[in-house]
Amino acid sequence: MIAINMVSRARRVVTDAREVVDASTCDEAPHCATPRTRVSRMADADELICCGLVLECDAVPNKDKLKRLTVDVGSGTPLTIVTNASNVDVGKKLVVARVGATLRDGTEVTKAVVGGVASEGMVCDAPMCGWIGGGAGAAALLPDDYVVGAAKPSARPRLDGKAPTESVVDDAAAREAAKLKEKEEKKAALAAKRAARDAAKAAKKAEEA
Repeated sequence: MIAINMVSRARRVVTDAREVVDASTCDEAPHCATPRTRVSRMADADELICCGLVLECDAVPNKDKLKRLTVDVGSGTPLTIVTNASNVDVGKKLVVARVGATLRDGTEVTKAVVGGVASEGMVCDAPMCGWIGGGAGAAALLPDDYVVGAAKPSARPRLDGKAPTESVVDDAAAREAAKLKEKEEKKAALAAKRAARDAAKAAKKAEEA
């Protein structure tokens, strides 16, 4: 009987560990203090930054740049997401980070009130996705045939659905390498300048002593 109870408890622990809170059912913002609904599996990290389809796009009252989106992410209940990205509209597919996702800079996406509206995620731009190319602050758009709810692609896709050509990829990589090289060269020049200045100060002190 003791052994059976221990196995039963172990199963309950595993089951509890697989449950995650669905923050879209919480009344509190920006953080959900009292979870109302649980789902039966741990959401995959890739699923939390995924393709969303914009179903509705409305201006937030009294906020010039904010838009309230209703986004289908393939999970059944559409999410409400507030954004200031100007290139979003009904019917577009874009990359969204759902509540619980961790961005490249380590920031965890939580439910928050933005412009007086409870936002259940974030519209990602190209830098957030780790893509080469694409402006910061603009929504990272996806082709029309991209599957809703699918994990974001590792590289910026062409909106005509075709894969980037090798030359485009190579050119982008070369530009990125050139930027890094220029940055390192500037650091080295600054360090040399500081070293020369410190050496001059030390020599002057030695002469005065």
